Amino acid sequence: MRTIKTGISVFFCILLSFLLQRETYVVAAITAVFTIREDMQNTIKFGKHRIVGNILGALTSVVVITIFNIFGDSQLVQLLAIPSVIILMIGVLSNLGYHEGTVGGCATLLTILFMIPSTKSYSYAFARVVDSIMGMTIALLVNRVLPNRHAKHSKCQQAFFEWEKIVKWQPKKKHNIE
Repeated sequence: MRTIKTGISVFFCILLSFLLQRETYVVAAITAVFTIREDMQNTIKFGKHRIVGNILGALTSVVVITIFNIFGDSQLVQLLAIPSVIILMIGVLSNLGYHEGTVGGCATLLTILFMIPSTKSYSYAFARVVDSIMGMTIALLVNRVLPNRHAKHSKCQQAFFEWEKIVKWQPKKKHNIE
């Protein structure tokens, strides 16, 4: 079922991108592929990690571009700045508990720096985050609506329980150990 859900998610990413006249559907589709998992809990987890990674990758690209604007983009500056910022970004993601977002964050950073013209880097960073959110949302909806063979409850009950978990945030309870 995960294979079918992935294909359907990619279909809707492409369709929505066409309808919204997005420049490309690649990021949305890739995010959907990475997000779809065997159950809703893991789908939500991987979706969050992907979004946080992409946001941090976009923000760190702004830091590197600022460094380039101040010190130039010579080979020495690139050699020192880019790995340093990647190490910092991975450390931040790891400390925040978003390990699975590191690949997407690094890909976002490097794509913006090396493949996007400097005049479009800020708009591309924003578009990548928007497209990632779109892909994650579609993956969540498809995974929720289509059946899950691992479900312990009826499909209707499971959809309700998953929706309830998302909508209802409750702080962790502290346990008193005596």
